Amino acid sequence: MPSLVKLRSRAQVTLPKEAVKKLNLKEGDNLSIEVYEGKVIITPVAVIPKDELWAWSPKVRSAIEEGKQEAKSGNLKEYATVEELWNDLNVAETED
Repeated sequence: MPSLVKLRSRAQVTLPKEAVKKLNLKEGDNLSIEVYEGKVIITPVAVIPKDELWAWSPKVRSAIEEGKQEAKSGNLKEYATVEELWNDLNVAETED
């Protein structure tokens, strides 16, 4: 059910407690504000530091999803030592 709020000085609006609770918002959270077809849309967002953006590239996201599917299907290999893993990775790199 919509809530009625009032625009205060300095263009401030207080979000209703119900909305804050449903969205699990905390003080300091970032919100995106968009005006669309005469309405204000407020969306909680996570800000990713620039030095971590690489982890959100399509290539990395795809590799993560591929790994999840392999894990789900049980297609995993166990290594007794780190050296064994590195040896296997080096062989795989030269085979490509």
